[in-house]
Amino acid sequence: MKNVVIVTAKGGNTSIENKNVIPILGVPVVLYSIRAAKLSGKTDAIYVSTEDALIKSLSQKEGAKIINRPPELSRPESLHRDVIKHGVEEVLKEHPEVENFIVLLGNTVMTPPGLIDRAFGILEKGEADSCLSVWKAQDDHPYRALKLNDQGYVESFLNLQVGSNRQSYPTVYFYDQGVWAFKTHCALEQKGPPPWVWLGQKCKMIERPWVTGRDIHSWIDISASAWYLNAIQVNDYIDYKDL
Repeated sequence: MKNVVIVTAKGGNTSIENKNVIPILGVPVVLYSIRAAKLSGKTDAIYVSTEDALIKSLSQKEGAKIINRPPELSRPESLHRDVIKHGVEEVLKEHPEVENFIVLLGNTVMTPPGLIDRAFGILEKGEADSCLSVWKAQDDHPYRALKLNDQGYVESFLNLQVGSNRQSYPTVYFYDQGVWAFKTHCALEQKGPPPWVWLGQKCKMIERPWVTGRDIHSWIDISASAWYLNAIQVNDYIDYKDL
């Protein structure tokens, strides 16, 4: 066994209750990530890290194996890096030969199989120890970020003297809630770029269109998920760029 996908899906959510099992077009959200991994041509095994009984049941019926997440990693304040390290360590107890991992979120429908294959392929080339999917910042560039001061008025977040022409800004990317792919040692050492410390020090990026990569934290994300599945899912892979 070489390539393993871990889906992280906690119960007892605080943003939207049970968001990982909300049905989108009739399918519980967590199953989209599991099914994408099943359709991937490079995935050897699929695990779901959770403490939730319903998520466990749905995942097992779909053919995924369960990583029983302990209570200390199932709280709202629990850190994803600790959940990921725990999951990798649990898989290695069964399969110490695993070389590559991909972590998917259980609360997004926007991870197509081709993205998983693309990420595993980058790791298999041996030029990088990790990669993640991203979108390029434009209107949401950090130079345009605002904050409220102590008096309740708007200030520039970075307080830089810059123009409003976004084409003049340096290129910036954000993780798009798609894939985190990494060699086994990266998750154990956790020396990657903060806050994604489970990635490696030789990390590549896969650029996707801006609209992809929403996970579910509010009702608008649920609507966006349904729109994605109906409108652009089939063509998601067309504009991928390996960076």
